[in-house]
Amino acid sequence: MAQGFKTGGRQKGTPNKNRIALRERLESSFPEYDPLIALTEIALDAANDLSVRIDCHKTIAAYIYPKLRAAESGIAPHPESPLVIEIVNPYTSVEQAG
Repeated sequence: MAQGFKTGGRQKGTPNKNRIALRERLESSFPEYDPLIALTEIALDAANDLSVRIDCHKTIAAYIYPKLRAAESGIAPHPESPLVIEIVNPYTSVEQAG
């Protein structure tokens, strides 16, 4: 019965048997194949359509950079002091001086 936390099974990140078998088949049939390298070659080939190249870059970026999450600013509003925004036109002071 569940105890509110994981008590058994595979460790996190352990690939399942199907994925292991697929990797072994790919490695035996195509020993030099690397999907990220293949995507990079497609992305850098100017003969390919721009939308295809952009999709390749997006896919590669997902493996290199973490996905960004929304973050809170941590700035609490001060209800007792109003927010003042001053709009400055840099051209007004030059025209008035001349």
